[in-house]
Amino acid sequence: MLLEMNVSMRRGNFDLTTNLSVQDESMGLIGRSGAGKSTILGLLAGTLMPESGRIALDGKILFDSRKGIMVPREQRPIGAVLQYDRWPSDETVNDGLSSAHERTLRQRRTLKPKHLIEFLDIGHLLGQAMGHLSTGELQRVLLAKALLKSPALLLLDDSLAAMGYFANSVTPFLKRVRSELNLPLFYASHALGDIVEFSDKIVVVSEGRAIQVGLITELLRNAELIQKIGLGLVENKIPAMVARHDIVDGCTLAKTYGIELVLPLRPDLPLGSWVTVSIPANEIALSRTYLPGISIQNQIKGRICALIPHGNGMLVQIDCGKTWLAGITLKACRDMDLQEGDTIYCLAKTQAFSYCPHATSDSFSRLFKQ
Repeated sequence: MLLEMNVSMRRGNFDLTTNLSVQDESMGLIGRSGAGKSTILGLLAGTLMPESGRIALDGKILFDSRKGIMVPREQRPIGAVLQYDRWPSDETVNDGLSSAHERTLRQRRTLKPKHLIEFLDIGHLLGQAMGHLSTGELQRVLLAKALLKSPALLLLDDSLAAMGYFANSVTPFLKRVRSELNLPLFYASHALGDIVEFSDKIVVVSEGRAIQVGLITELLRNAELIQKIGLGLVENKIPAMVARHDIVDGCTLAKTYGIELVLPLRPDLPLGSWVTVSIPANEIALSRTYLPGISIQNQIKGRICALIPHGNGMLVQIDCGKTWLAGITLKACRDMDLQEGDTIYCLAKTQAFSYCPHATSDSFSRLFKQ
C-alpha cells in the first residue's frame, strides 16, 4: 500500500493542511483534542471533501482538485470507523452489511459475514435501524461494514474507547486481521496506550498539520513535541470482567486477558459484568521478580516491548496480554538494566486503579478465550 495525501481545507476557524506519504505501514495519529486527527481520517475515508490538493492510494486517485476527481466513499478501497459518521438512520443493520459485502468483488472478499457477525455479537441487531443503535453497538456494526469491504487500508477513530468491554476481544482480533491480511491500520487517539497496541510509528498532528512522522521511541525524546501533543499523564485503560466481591477484605476481583486484578471494592457491579479501569503509568512500579510478602496485591508478569523516553523519565511498554505502560525514572531504568525482551513484573496498588465512567456491565462470549 502506498498512500499519498497533500490537501488543504477550511472549516470555520479551523484550517487544515496535511502532507503525508505512507507505504505499507500501520500508523497512529496522536494529538490534542481538536488537532485535526478525525478530519484527516474523514478526508481519507471520503466523508469530508478537501478544498484543494490530491489523495491517492496505490496509484489510484481518490481526490484531485485540479482534475475534478472526487471518488465517493463507497468506491474507495478504504474501511473506516469514524467518530462522527453518518448513516441513513432508517437503514437496517442487515441492509448495511449486505450492501458493503455485495459491493466487494468476489475475488477480493477476505472475511465471511456470518463469522464476523457472530464474533462482534451483532446478530440480534440485524433487523434494527442504524439510528436506534447505542454508541457501542454502532461502533461494532461499522467495524463489520468496514472489514466486509476487504479494504486496502483500515481507519479507526479512537474506536476502542467507544466499544467499552468489547475492546478486550477486538484488540487481538484487529491485530490478527492486520497481520494475516497484511492490512495497514491507522488509529487516531490522544491516548498513547491504545496506539501502541497497533503500531510503533506515529503521525503527530497539531493545529491541522501533520508536523512529524516517525517511531514513537524517537519522537517522544522531544520535550517540545510532547507539549504539542498534550501528552502529560499517561494512563492505562484496561477492560476487565468482574469475578468476585470480597467484602471482608474490601476488594473486587476481576479478570483481564487471563490475569486476576485486585481492584477497589465495588459490590454494586454484577458478577460477570465488564468494566473499564484505569491506572496512571507513573503508578506502576517494576520488579525483575515476583515479590512475596508485600502489600501490593497486583503483580502482573509481562515482557518489555519498548523503552520510550518521556520527558525526564522513561515509559516502559510491556506486553501483559494487553499493552501496559509504566512510567519510571531514567535512574531506575539504568539501575535495573532494562532491555527490550526482558521479563518483568508490573506492580500496582489496588487503590491506584479507578473505574472509568460509563463502563458497561454487559457480558458476551468472546471469540478469543484468554
